[in-house]
Amino acid sequence: MTHVLLATEAGLLRLDASGSTVDVDFEGIDVVSVAALGDEVAAAVSGGGVWLRTGGSWRELGLRDATVWTVALAGADEVYAGVEPAALWRLGGRGPEELSGLAAVAGHDDWHSPWGPADLSTIVVDGDRLLVGVELGGVAVSHDRGATWEARNGGLFDDVHVVLADGPLLYATTGMGCFVSLDEGWRWSWASDGIDRGYTLGLAWTDDAAVVSAASGPPPLWEAGGPEAAIYRSSSRGREPRWERVFDAFGGAVERNCLQARDALVVAGTTDGELLISRDAGRTFSVGRSDLPAVNAVALAG
Repeated sequence: MTHVLLATEAGLLRLDASGSTVDVDFEGIDVVSVAALGDEVAAAVSGGGVWLRTGGSWRELGLRDATVWTVALAGADEVYAGVEPAALWRLGGRGPEELSGLAAVAGHDDWHSPWGPADLSTIVVDGDRLLVGVELGGVAVSHDRGATWEARNGGLFDDVHVVLADGPLLYATTGMGCFVSLDEGWRWSWASDGIDRGYTLGLAWTDDAAVVSAASGPPPLWEAGGPEAAIYRSSSRGREPRWERVFDAFGGAVERNCLQARDALVVAGTTDGELLISRDAGRTFSVGRSDLPAVNAVALAG
């Protein structure tokens, strides 16, 4: 059975397929990120480090003093964490290990964000291949588990929020729309035709398409009307997707780590505490819950 995991400002919630809460971990604590793979769940707690649950028990992996933005699972007790200032850590049986080779990537010294240090906001784990996205810094790729890296930013707007990979095919959301690469990031093309909000955030692949969330701009620019967010679905998973707005009847924003899909199931959580669900690969959505704490990240488990 598939469960929905919601990292929220008031704990890590596990919901069943109907959207009902089954249990809560880290109750009352701000959980900033969550990832699931098989029977493993990784979570990052604000000011409390990264944790791993295998079966029914949690154990702390470290980074208690770090500002963690995102976590990803590689399986076999191995967790990756992206932090601010932008860096990548591998955690697990050997203890915390910074993949310091990332600091040698071209352009690293220019990484920054509007508030100061850049953040490493997205991680793709694909065997020995790792991909990361940095706000602001673009995309970097490693083929040796993080020992060496190459910047892959030709044509890409470097305010990167989420990256997805299917072999050499990459999609990325940025502060200037969605971009696509067919050659593992050496060349990127703007691919936001049909998305009428410029600030793209969450991104997921269903069985036959892509879904993306977008807002009117970054949070500091949201006016009294809120983020004016919407979800869009692509015509394909190819080079030149055409996007159709499929849902905007919700109040919050679907942030970068808050949109996930598995086959025909698509789930999103919002900054206003809404749970959005699609059971037809993103063609239609409904509001499953509107009484939740603000959602920071979503994962699908089971």
